[in-house]
Amino acid sequence: MKKKISIIFSFYNEEKNILNSIKKISNELEKIKKINYELIYVNDCSIDNSLKILINESKKNKNIRIINLSRRFGHMPGIMAGLKNCRGDAAIYIDIDLQDPPSVISKMITLWIEDNCDVIFTTRIDRQEGFLMKILNKIGYFVLKKTSFINISKDSGDFRLISRRVINEYVKFNEINPFFRFITDFIGFKKKQVFYRREKRFKGKSKFSFYQIFYQFFEIALMPFSNFPVRFSLIFGLFSFSISSFILLRTLYLHFDGVALIGTTSIFVAILIFGSVQSLILGLLSIYIGSIYMETKKRPIYIIDKKIGFK
Repeated sequence: MKKKISIIFSFYNEEKNILNSIKKISNELEKIKKINYELIYVNDCSIDNSLKILINESKKNKNIRIINLSRRFGHMPGIMAGLKNCRGDAAIYIDIDLQDPPSVISKMITLWIEDNCDVIFTTRIDRQEGFLMKILNKIGYFVLKKTSFINISKDSGDFRLISRRVINEYVKFNEINPFFRFITDFIGFKKKQVFYRREKRFKGKSKFSFYQIFYQFFEIALMPFSNFPVRFSLIFGLFSFSISSFILLRTLYLHFDGVALIGTTSIFVAILIFGSVQSLILGLLSIYIGSIYMETKKRPIYIIDKKIGFK
């Protein structure tokens, strides 16, 4: 009996890339005779013609499934919606712009079937991105590597295959922003790594702004998988207490030694430094508190408007 693979896309306003993704992914999967497949498109309430195009294509292609969300929930909830509704023995998430080349899929499926791997994750050996984005990525991965309590591979993205037993574990997570690549790393099981070169977008522009990148880094990647900011607060508190104690003792010594004028420059600089760092710490803690507040509400992470193509 043939195994079934589910290809999942989570997208917003990608009308220019839908037809290309259907054509290229289908062509790639048709070459693999030992599997059946389904293409699951999770539409994050796009306001362009994405849904209309998909509905028209689903009438021609029986392998297309559509999940239309009731409003815009975000990238990660979209992936969760796709995984909760997929029926494959394994699933692959891939961005709809196909910067991650579909030609890698056959190798991933081979490793899954022949080597009995549960997670096949991909790593980019070259990124078609601007200088600033490359620097931000390097800094972000460095921080996560040093502070996170799970093993993170540099330049490893969401483009990965996970087996049915990993899917079954993943959908148990009820976090507000279930970070796909990190949670699959957290789950574990047998893994294999595949390297590839990332291409330029086929059409259109990325929907991620710098604000969203920073938001994802702190609230979706760093905070749920590291308690370093909290530990940093304690470490800095002990350090600043030691420095303050030294300055206090020095000031008292100079006073009793008869020094009439004690320079205020060092004290003023210390106040500025410690005050700014304390503000930073309060900001980090506020992100934690905000995340806790959102998690305690236990709201659904997505709501489906309608599903098309599912039996």
